[in-house]
Amino acid sequence: MPSHPSSPARTGTAASGAAPAGGSTPAGRFRPELHGLRGLAIGLVVLYHVWFDRVSGGVDVFLFISAFLLVGTFLRKADAGRAMRPPAYWARTFKRLLPPTAVVALATLAGVYLVLPADRWMTALTDAIGSVLHVENWVLVQRGVDYYAAEETGASAFQHFWSLSIQGQVFLAWPLLIAGGVLLARWRGWSVRGVLAVVFALVLVASFAWSVHSTAVQQEIAYFDTFARLWEFAAGSLLGLALPVWEERRARTGRRRRPRPRAALVPVVMGWAGIVGLVSCGLLVDVQGAFPGWIAAWPLAAAALVLCAGTTGHPLGVDRLLSTRPGRVLGDISYGLYLVHWPLLTLYLARAGKERAGLLDGLVLILLSLVLAWLLTKVVDTPVRRWRWAGAKARRGGLVVLSCLVLALAPMIGAQQHLLGEQREAEARAVADNPGARVLDPDFTVHPDADPSAEPLPTAATLGKDWVAGEKHCTGDLAPQGIETTRLKDLCRVVPGDEGSPVIVSVGNSRLEQFSASLIEVARKEGWTLVTLWKGGCAYTPDAETGIEACDGFSAEAKSYLDRVSPDAVALNTTFMNRDGTETITPGMERTVPNLIAGGARVIAVRDLPRMPFDPPVCTREKGFGDPGCAPPLAEPLTLERPDAELLAQHPREVTALEVNDLICPEEICTPLIGNVVVYLDDDHLTGTYAESMQDEVAARLREGGFQW
Repeated sequence: MPSHPSSPARTGTAASGAAPAGGSTPAGRFRPELHGLRGLAIGLVVLYHVWFDRVSGGVDVFLFISAFLLVGTFLRKADAGRAMRPPAYWARTFKRLLPPTAVVALATLAGVYLVLPADRWMTALTDAIGSVLHVENWVLVQRGVDYYAAEETGASAFQHFWSLSIQGQVFLAWPLLIAGGVLLARWRGWSVRGVLAVVFALVLVASFAWSVHSTAVQQEIAYFDTFARLWEFAAGSLLGLALPVWEERRARTGRRRRPRPRAALVPVVMGWAGIVGLVSCGLLVDVQGAFPGWIAAWPLAAAALVLCAGTTGHPLGVDRLLSTRPGRVLGDISYGLYLVHWPLLTLYLARAGKERAGLLDGLVLILLSLVLAWLLTKVVDTPVRRWRWAGAKARRGGLVVLSCLVLALAPMIGAQQHLLGEQREAEARAVADNPGARVLDPDFTVHPDADPSAEPLPTAATLGKDWVAGEKHCTGDLAPQGIETTRLKDLCRVVPGDEGSPVIVSVGNSRLEQFSASLIEVARKEGWTLVTLWKGGCAYTPDAETGIEACDGFSAEAKSYLDRVSPDAVALNTTFMNRDGTETITPGMERTVPNLIAGGARVIAVRDLPRMPFDPPVCTREKGFGDPGCAPPLAEPLTLERPDAELLAQHPREVTALEVNDLICPEEICTPLIGNVVVYLDDDHLTGTYAESMQDEVAARLREGGFQW
């Protein structure tokens, strides 16, 4: 399944409707070829998604067209000497866009609830809220760069809203940009088109440069980045400025001269060249992997050729094809078709356990999408768009927008709070119903109020969010300073202890982070201040080069921080469990441990935790917690003596060796559920809830190892 669906946003058949009284301009006329082009583009989007597992480039055409139409709307106002009134435009535009969006978002949530497992619900709710608020592209960007985002099988059913979100953001910004340009032009007596051309050219150059750079270094982010897409809107805006002028000149020239037969064929060839370019783009170019860099100019150029060819009237003109009834109908329902086809596809593939639709089921999906798109257009889109009362005044349109937001967001936020409430309610009874690692204590007794049917913690809906974190960012003397702030500024967090209390620092990767839930609770009870320096995927290796720039930089800054702060204790992994199943000493520990001791710190040398051969939550979701196939044996290296034993023995008074793998895999079997608490968040990490339940035993082992709080 493609990970980057594309999208249209209906902005009107013509450049916003009828031309102003007193004469029309070429920009204001009805453009049947544009309407048909929109239908063709969305048809390609659907076909490529369903059958080819590719992205067509159609999204870029829609970004381009939406800007072309938007500029035409404001140009007619400027030509008539009227005020720009951006709020009126916003009310009118989002009055059209939000009702279908809200209906489809709510319907998609219902589908997610019926089809997908509970651990996908919270993410879907976040996506739904982001879609309605037109910020879904930034939600996806954050998830893409977030090391701690839960891995999910299959794309989000809301992922296609990313481009609608970008369009919505531009629909908010562009009117302000245009209004500013028009005011400047009127104040200085300059040409409105000239000023706007300079403004859009500057946006195009800046955004294009950023798009090329960002696509080269972080394409998975650039694809959803609004700023990397603005140049496509700027290109459409420039065409919206230039095309009417060119058409007027061509019309005047045509009236003075007899048209040449060969010249009449030029727009015909242009139009067909544009169609061929658009259709072939997704087949010849890796749109998903290469966009939105310079190669995105391909579909934009194709769309521009069709628009420049215009209405040729020639029997062989592409406008004849685009103006046929099927083309007009497809254009009419293009917005609805885009909205419904992606959720249908993703939910069907998730239900069927497929990566791609076949010929027959794909055809059924397309036909069902067409029917639902027609119904959405007929029942929701068209009535709201033609609602005279709402369209008569801007404030009425704004009231419709506000009502849609409230009606859509209320159940979404309510569902979120319900899922969180279930988690909080379960946590309130955790002592009785979810003892976790405490059941491994030989003296453990079942709580008299325990409910044998209680749901495991964390609940399925919140499992992917069960990460450990400090309470607040580091401040004062504990805040990173100087060179330490490059990477540690946002990473350094603290769990405050008593005033003037000793300081312990937990430093390392996300696996140590999750284990540290137990350390946090012990430190809290002892009144110590605990500082967290964690970076996902990066063990603390200040005395060894890993070859990973981000990790080496993190270790260097963390070392500088520890040297300056001089904590009373440092907890870190001194062994490392490799993905090939071997356990080694964490690189550089032969120098790191003595250096920490020389700085006055006690060292808690934590043995690395097991890595699971599969994702336990996925296994238990499919087979249940009691299935032996979801309980692999502890990796053999972790059953042997620690590889760092000799190193730690050299510092018996300053180093406390800590091992907890028998709490994670009792009797060397890694069961997915212990004491009604889910042990593993994924194949690499403990749940914070289970790690927290180990606090009593961790405290006991630290005391036995000679560590004094």
